[in-house]
Order: sequence, then C-alpha cells, then structure tokens
Amino acid sequence: MLCCLVSCKEEISGTYSTKYPVRFYFDVASSAELYNAIGNPGQFVTIRKVNGKIRITNMIGQTHDYAPSQIAAKEFEYGLGGLIVGTSSTPNMSNGLDILAYDLACPSCDRQDKRLTVKDNGTALCSHCGNSYDLNNYGWILTATDDTKEQRGLYRYRVYYNGTAINVNNK
Repeated sequence: MLCCLVSCKEEISGTYSTKYPVRFYFDVASSAELYNAIGNPGQFVTIRKVNGKIRITNMIGQTHDYAPSQIAAKEFEYGLGGLIVGTSSTPNMSNGLDILAYDLACPSCDRQDKRLTVKDNGTALCSHCGNSYDLNNYGWILTATDDTKEQRGLYRYRVYYNGTAINVNNK
C-alpha cells in the first residue's frame, strides 16, 4: 500500500514520472542536434524511435536518424510518445543549468499519437488539445485550453550526463 502511495505522490508532484518506461543511453557527440541542445541553454531536441532507428530533431525541424546497436535497439524505451531533451535557459540555484527530459506525448491527451511540437521559443504545443508547456521551467503548463480536465505539467524523467553520454531513465 505504501509503495502505491509513493508512486502516486511522485506522479502527482510532477518531479519524475514512472507512468511509462524510459531507458535511453546515447553518445552525445554522435549527434550534432543533441550535442547543441546539451551545450546551449534554452535548446531542446525530440528523440523518437522511427523504423527501428533513433530519430533526433532539433527545434527548427532538422532531423537525423541514427542506427542503434542491436543491443541498444532492444533495450531502449522512449516513454509514451518519445522524449524531449535539452538544457534549461533558467539557471538552477544549486548547480547552474539543468539538463531536462520530458515525454514527447501531451500529458493532458495521454496518448502516444498526441505528440507535442517543440517550438524555438522553448515551449511545446499540443495541436490536439491546444495546451502549451514551458520546457525551460520544468514542463509546467503555460496555457490550458480545457478547464474541466485535471491539468498537469509534462511527464519528466531523470537525466544523467557524464560529459560524453546522456542517460535518460525512470527506473
């Protein structure tokens, strides 16, 4: 019972979601898009699995596909709709800039096919429900279009970066 309450509290608080499995590891230098997003405040990329490849798209729509190793392809999990990864433009009081990771699916629609569009101003927009989210401010809602639904920020995931590789997970 206590485990259930802790899981629900984590989900409600918006810190790190465990609702959908996430496990992604990638050498940042392998992707110019990801390298730029990690190294430049306010930059974000989307990461999805498309036709067995890792598709990374930057904020202006430039896309590159990367072939994962056979082991990685089987082990990677991308949450509900894929991932949004980048660096906040807002400094954090304790250790500088935050590298952040969110689910690419809209949390209000909560469906794999309702992916967000990442805008070059650091926001993410759902074309289905119209909600928008602030990627630089931990995925909080900027605009909610339906007041009757319970609204929440983006599903957020843990990020570890060792200077060469990024590890996004929720396990």
